[in-house]
Amino acid sequence: MQHSGTGYSWQRGPSAPAFPAGRVDVWRVRLDEPLEATLASSVLSSDEITRASRFHFEKDRLHFARCRSALRVLLSSYLGIPAADIRFEYQPSRKPELAVQQNPRRLRFNLSHSAGLAIIAVTADHRIGVDIEKIRADVDIAALEHFFTDRERAGLRALPDHLRVPAFFACWTRKESFLKATGVGLLFPLADFSVSTPPDLEAALEEIRGDTEARKQWFLADLTVADGFRAAVAVEGAFSRVETYTYSCTC
Repeated sequence: MQHSGTGYSWQRGPSAPAFPAGRVDVWRVRLDEPLEATLASSVLSSDEITRASRFHFEKDRLHFARCRSALRVLLSSYLGIPAADIRFEYQPSRKPELAVQQNPRRLRFNLSHSAGLAIIAVTADHRIGVDIEKIRADVDIAALEHFFTDRERAGLRALPDHLRVPAFFACWTRKESFLKATGVGLLFPLADFSVSTPPDLEAALEEIRGDTEARKQWFLADLTVADGFRAAVAVEGAFSRVETYTYSCTC
């Protein structure tokens, strides 16, 4: 299996996917597709409905509802639990996890969304994180360089001008996916680890707290989701199998 985003093709996912032991399943969800109100009201929890209602814009409310509905439907298909019955617990970083009582086989997941697209990654028994970002040509790279290490800043500055924006978003999504996988988010200092910066080469975790051997405990890969987006997935452990699917609710 390829470890770079250029190799993955998106296919319609199975309605009853096999439990993802030894592999990572990544689902692409189009948040602008219609969401039946009956589905949202039937599978979302009361606190999720409340959270959706707090968004100022209707589009954001619909995106949140569709993303959480898709998450529940997918987890239901892996666990054999009705989507509405799934319960989440939250880490201090607000990263959601399945309630321990419902998850004896240690299914792990993470999700991210940006500008009408979401990705949901699922595996078993290993920490996992994903990030997706819409590429914006007007991003102020200089103002955001403090989020990167000296090594990453040097890598960005060494690139030709036409590669700096895609490189910024490649670096950003690679770092963010790793941070989300750790479960502590920004409590893990951004300066304590470096990722590769060239956008057209394989994603790589280059060092953690100066230790180049520690990176071997993690799998990091880019995901080619759609034109104008960058995305990445980080998983604890050695992985060689990533399956990429397009989500289509048949509820």
